[in-house]
Amino acid sequence: MENILKESGGSKQPITDEERAKLASRLDEDLDNFIDNLQKTPYKDGWKEETWREEMEKHPFFMSKPPEPEDQPSPLVEGLQNLRYDPDDNTPEELATKHKDDGNFNFKCRKYKLAILSYQEGLRLDFQNNELRAQMFNNMSASHYFLKNFRSSLTAAEQALKLKPDYEKTILRAINCCVQLKEFDKCLNFSDKYLEFVPGDDNVIKIKKEVLKSKKIVEMEKRKALKIQKQKEADHTKLLEELNKRKLNIVGKSGPIKELTIFDPRVPGLIKPVHLFENFLVWPVVFLYPEYQTSDMIQEFNESTTFYSHLVEIFAERPEWDVEGKYNADSVNVYFESVNEYKSGTKVTKIDLKTCTLFEALTILRCPIENGTPVFLIFFAGGQFEKEFLEEVPKSAQIQ
Repeated sequence: MENILKESGGSKQPITDEERAKLASRLDEDLDNFIDNLQKTPYKDGWKEETWREEMEKHPFFMSKPPEPEDQPSPLVEGLQNLRYDPDDNTPEELATKHKDDGNFNFKCRKYKLAILSYQEGLRLDFQNNELRAQMFNNMSASHYFLKNFRSSLTAAEQALKLKPDYEKTILRAINCCVQLKEFDKCLNFSDKYLEFVPGDDNVIKIKKEVLKSKKIVEMEKRKALKIQKQKEADHTKLLEELNKRKLNIVGKSGPIKELTIFDPRVPGLIKPVHLFENFLVWPVVFLYPEYQTSDMIQEFNESTTFYSHLVEIFAERPEWDVEGKYNADSVNVYFESVNEYKSGTKVTKIDLKTCTLFEALTILRCPIENGTPVFLIFFAGGQFEKEFLEEVPKSAQIQ
């Protein structure tokens, strides 16, 4: 080691050991004084005791698991990413390879969403290596497959096969995707293509046989569904024709009937709306009993039947509400109310129970239909409630 020199009278002389010791002592003392005189302020940017674990997880050297796709990267991670993916230091193909490697790493770690993001970033780059591009499409297809995104997996597989038609494992995955998606024609095409490369593969031959069988079943079900749909459309048209023939008195409606929705009951699902049975209309009908403030719902009243036949069935056993046991098919009168077309107010029409059918009540007598349901009032004949009901209606508005 060279000796330290000191200047003396214009010439340089080596410093002695004693002088060197004094100089070192003085430098140590000056350093101590400098440190002691520094302003003492707490370090604000360090890790806090209560959050040091979270801070450590953000550090790329200490994190125990890779970040999720939606996570905002920490500045350190972002900085390392910028260094790794700097376009000034990498060609597009080199960058694509790095994205593929990252995707493969995430795939091995079962981080399939992160893997997909890596492959997507690589595929956005402009590079000419079709082998590399096919690999990324294939690996992205595999990632989607493990996430059960079979449609996306098939799409990525098809992209890979455009670049590399003999990609056997990609063809096999495309076959499996088509099975899941019930894309039978595509599945058969991929199966034939795979068997060109791997003749006699028992698994693919079995899949092909099952797909052919499933295809026939689905086609049969489609034909059956189409036949049912055509029958429904024919029934719909026929029902509209029959309803319009009868020139019904529909509340709030005039002119030809074009939609069946006007006949939807107030409680859809519980009451079957008007429908056809052997060219006869079948209606839901309500019977009201004002005396007891109760009602009966006739779910299916064929227009060809009389009111008497339904009343016989209703009163075959005494209803619980008929405390006096006076109501039966021969002891009641049936009416319906409608708007008086010639005078303001309401008119009342009486039904001849034994001869009048529902068809006559709706078409000839013009009983109104609201919410797809005709409504009739039933009174004990000659009883006080019938008298009070008729007294409220002028005789001129009563039709026998």
